[in-house]
Amino acid sequence: MADLNQVKLMECPCFAVSEDTLEQQLMHFVDNNVYGYSVAINAEKIHKYKTNNELKRVIDSSIYPYPDGAGAVLAIKWLHNLSSEKINMPIRVLEVANKNKLKVFIIGAKENVHNKGLAIIKERYPNIIIVGNMHGYNDEDTIISAVAHAKPQIIMLAMGSPRQEIFANKLISVTKIGFAIGCGGALDILAGELKRAPEFYINNNLEWLYRLVQEPWRWKRQLFLPLFLSKLILLKIKKYF
Repeated sequence: MADLNQVKLMECPCFAVSEDTLEQQLMHFVDNNVYGYSVAINAEKIHKYKTNNELKRVIDSSIYPYPDGAGAVLAIKWLHNLSSEKINMPIRVLEVANKNKLKVFIIGAKENVHNKGLAIIKERYPNIIIVGNMHGYNDEDTIISAVAHAKPQIIMLAMGSPRQEIFANKLISVTKIGFAIGCGGALDILAGELKRAPEFYINNNLEWLYRLVQEPWRWKRQLFLPLFLSKLILLKIKKYF
């Protein structure tokens, strides 16, 4: 297995990841029947890690917290001198599952969006073995029972954060099956209901800005960013004294 560099970002655990090592890391979990779940670590989760006990518990119980956002990637570089990348995890997981013919269970989104996204996944990734799927408005216990029966290797949860991470913790603790990946709005994007940020925004770490323009109701969630950046700058300066 490719080495995992685990670091602390203002006490929040996270791994430095790259496109080159991701597949090997994911397949290590699958091949060794390591059950667990990932958490996408961004500036908001780092900021809330010490004040939100439920979020802290969910992150600490994750076997694969990875950087998902410019803030986390920058923190890994500034605080630990490690290179890391923001990876489109849902798409990369689908690619890995397709290449290795993995058994996948897909959960999330409204029923019509779920069905559209599922049809596109089947078309684009024909080697994936879809052992089950349920839209995100099913009862949680019903979903857990279905996953336990299907025994997938990969579970994709498109429920939005932090709901998907909280549910992943519950799901895996009960079923002890598979590796769960939070997918956020991936099904909405695949179904054409939500546009992914253009390359310019992604390459310049401005994906958050594009999402804010698309979903202006998210503005309150961005208010912590100046505070997070200030803390990060102070920690960076302290390294030199």
